[in-house]
Amino acid sequence: MSKKAIHFLFGLIVFGFFSCKTIFKSSPYQNYLNSLNKVGLDTTAMGKLWVNNGQEALLNPNQNLRYPFKEEIFFKQNIPSATAYQINYKKSTKLKFTINTKAKGGVFLDLFNDINSKKSIISEFVSDSTFYYQSDNDEVLALRLQPKLLVNLYIVLEIAELPKLAFPVKNGENKHIKSFWGNERDGGVRNHEGIDIFSKRNTPILAVADGDITRVQVTNLGGKVVWQRLGFYGLSIYYAHLDSQLVNSGQSVIKGDVLGFMGNTGNAKTTAPHLHFGIYTKGGAIDPLNYIYKRDSTANKVKSDVKYLGEEVMLASDNFVIPINILSVSTEGVTFKNSEGKPTYLSSLKGINPKINKTINIDDAFILDAPETSAIPTAKFDKKLAYKVLGYNGDFFYISQNNNKGWVKVN
Repeated sequence: MSKKAIHFLFGLIVFGFFSCKTIFKSSPYQNYLNSLNKVGLDTTAMGKLWVNNGQEALLNPNQNLRYPFKEEIFFKQNIPSATAYQINYKKSTKLKFTINTKAKGGVFLDLFNDINSKKSIISEFVSDSTFYYQSDNDEVLALRLQPKLLVNLYIVLEIAELPKLAFPVKNGENKHIKSFWGNERDGGVRNHEGIDIFSKRNTPILAVADGDITRVQVTNLGGKVVWQRLGFYGLSIYYAHLDSQLVNSGQSVIKGDVLGFMGNTGNAKTTAPHLHFGIYTKGGAIDPLNYIYKRDSTANKVKSDVKYLGEEVMLASDNFVIPINILSVSTEGVTFKNSEGKPTYLSSLKGINPKINKTINIDDAFILDAPETSAIPTAKFDKKLAYKVLGYNGDFFYISQNNNKGWVKVN
């Protein structure tokens, strides 16, 4: 991957453009794993779970992301776990990630530019941080979050999708874009290779990013035009129909600099003042809309189900009522681990914790950790003590007795 691939900011302090090959010689995640190996913790039950769950998270990422996305996650210290997200990145955008931890400590953050990659392109141990990602290519990314062993950690993650470039018209909004890519021109002889943004005459036209002015011309088609080269992005920007130009060829500009003023020169003399905005690559013109289209970057509040975060609730179906532990709650739904240990996503927790009016006869039994005859006993059922039926699955009932919860088999 080239230096164009990554642009990120951690903690709103350090900013840079880096090659993936040189960002980290050894990632914080790998360093921590090496430290576990050195003291033999990787061979313990907890250590094995930590390693396996980190790998499993990438195999079963949350794919239910709509931007702006927000999720609250609770990692329990007695359950080594990780969470991951599949992100379908579009090259016309940049992604903003914000992470806040509501407790002392941090979390390993690893971003992979291939869902199947074993090497991260961004790797950090963070607490409260913001970083951005952008690339020249459409990509399927994977983001993994995983705390250290034996740590209780509450995290708020936000992901926003932003336009890669700034809006080229001062005080302009999406609603001012009136003509789009591909529209027929000159009776169908040619197609529109850009978009038109309308405003008042002499509205300032702004540079969409840092770059160099390569041409300042007057042409029959575009009238007074300005060409700008964005070296970092490998794009050429075309601003046309200006009333006047303020820059010169060879001049360097920064994002937001005024390049000229809106008009209707060239073949736009019979139309209202507007900016024709185009983007060109080595392969020719591309649709510029998503590069500048403004998006909402503030996520809604997470679902009210957040009150169950980190708690056990009873999930009801037609054939069973089973306990689940809520791992995270987002703007889209909730996440819990299924019986196979894989993350499962629900849009809501409607119908949880139903009242079960069942009386069962239990003679002599162990309380088990799963609804299976081969499950591990966790306590002995005491028929002298009161108990409550919380759920069921086939011939097994999930009960609570004397601060113990588990499954008992009823014949």
